[in-house]
Amino acid sequence: MDVISVKLTQPLVRADSLWFSAYEFGWGYRAFEIPGDVAKNQLGAADGSAQKLTLAFGLGRQTIAKAVESVELDYRGERIVLRAGDLA
Repeated sequence: MDVISVKLTQPLVRADSLWFSAYEFGWGYRAFEIPGDVAKNQLGAADGSAQKLTLAFGLGRQTIAKAVESVELDYRGERIVLRAGDLA
């Protein structure tokens, strides 16, 4: 079993997307977004309501943390959008 060291904040629902931050020792905080359609298809959100998107985030927390941990890029403060392939 892999130990994931990334810490996720509680998400905010903006339009139909999930916005959250992640922290890991060594790179600090980074801002992320999961579009609503990705949350529905990959995380199992029943619909685009804030309640269902937040529930799907909570249930998919391990998957999201793993995706965030594997993002490799030179971070410049912009929000990183996670796509379906990132959460597969």
